[in-house]
Amino acid sequence: MSKKEDIINTALKLFNSHSYNSIGVDRIISESGVAKMTFYKYFPSKEKLIEECLLQRNINLQTSLNAALAECDPEDSLGQLKAIFEWYNAWFHSEDFNGCMFQKALEEVIKIYPSTLEPATQYKIWLTALVQNLLTQLGIHNPTHLATLIVSILDGMTIQAHVNRHSVEMDQYWTRVEHLINYEKALA
Repeated sequence: MSKKEDIINTALKLFNSHSYNSIGVDRIISESGVAKMTFYKYFPSKEKLIEECLLQRNINLQTSLNAALAECDPEDSLGQLKAIFEWYNAWFHSEDFNGCMFQKALEEVIKIYPSTLEPATQYKIWLTALVQNLLTQLGIHNPTHLATLIVSILDGMTIQAHVNRHSVEMDQYWTRVEHLINYEKALA
């Protein structure tokens, strides 16, 4: 692993466990075991580091979610959609779940580091397109609005799980999403 990757992985762990504002560059340098000069060679500012962390987080989440979807029957679009909800539920109950790093960035640092907006929203854009594609395969005539609604439901579940991870009743959410899909299919 390169020194740059060490810095990003250390920063991801710290930002996830705490907050962007409470973690300073000196702590990241210390815990990643790199020299200050090495840190600034790769990251001239904390803003640049947060951008890189969010880009890496996006890659990590997409890779993990794609791996979960690869285990599904490629012809079963509804099963793949349900697998997304199951993936989220598993994430909520994982040891390192501390809410969404993208949501946290938009709440904490967007005003002081406006360049973090794009990497903070890339995952949602990707996820919405993924859900929209699955809805299209299910025969939903205009999947854009429903895809946006489903991603908003996942966002809400994530916020709820951050407050109390045991309060998210995934089966109830999924049942409601299935009803929405069936309703939209009936309209077609």
